[in-house]
Amino acid sequence: MSDDTDSILRDSIGTVVKRGAVLDRLAAGPATKRDLRDELDVSRSTVYKAVRELEDRGLVTETDEGVALTLVGRLLGEERRTFEERVAAVTDSESLLSVLPDDAPVTTDLLVGAETVRGERHAPTRPVEYIDDFVRRTDRIVGFTPVVLPQYVDMFHEEVVGDDLTADLVLEAPVVEYLRESHGERLDEALATGRLSIRRTDETLPFGLVVAEGEGLVLIIYDEAGDLRGVLLNDTPAALEWGAELFRTYWDRASELDSA
Repeated sequence: MSDDTDSILRDSIGTVVKRGAVLDRLAAGPATKRDLRDELDVSRSTVYKAVRELEDRGLVTETDEGVALTLVGRLLGEERRTFEERVAAVTDSESLLSVLPDDAPVTTDLLVGAETVRGERHAPTRPVEYIDDFVRRTDRIVGFTPVVLPQYVDMFHEEVVGDDLTADLVLEAPVVEYLRESHGERLDEALATGRLSIRRTDETLPFGLVVAEGEGLVLIIYDEAGDLRGVLLNDTPAALEWGAELFRTYWDRASELDSA
């Protein structure tokens, strides 16, 4: 990209961001300059300057009905709103994202539309309660985890053995060894149902993930000590697609569980 092209691009981006309120209003339909002034609660000179800048960029045009978006203006306005939505989603999740490794395979598809639940001093188990409720409300899940908590053992044993939950899980090797040593009987009982499939991985998993196809997902965030810091819950199609693809990546690289 030449310096001139880069400068034009930056100027266009600056105009779209600066005049976002006007673009948003015109996305609903044409408006006179007087309407823009009244509805946006700005001065007459501000409206005229904004319209002139947008016209110079080919984003709006004067019509019999008033100022209207061009196709370019509509598309760039939509992209600005999408960008702002993604920036807001990242910012809202910042305190939990900062706990994850810098190379964690997270995208904004996970974050847009997500609900964040953090462990608090007065309610440190709140995230676990959300995980428990999520798993107990579905009949099939896939996921992976670098950590096992006693509540997870109880929950999955009860749901797989007693309530017909089907689960495909990728576990870090130390988690598998812990389950065999400390909860071997319940692990064997769950595996014997044929509804629990486990693969082990020698990779370091960056976080925990539980996905219920068509329903939602839970991203589970632990710190370096293995303490649960919070969860992200999302049920958007984009988040579910991201979660299913990431699970499949780890599942395909993991090994079948050997006999104890």
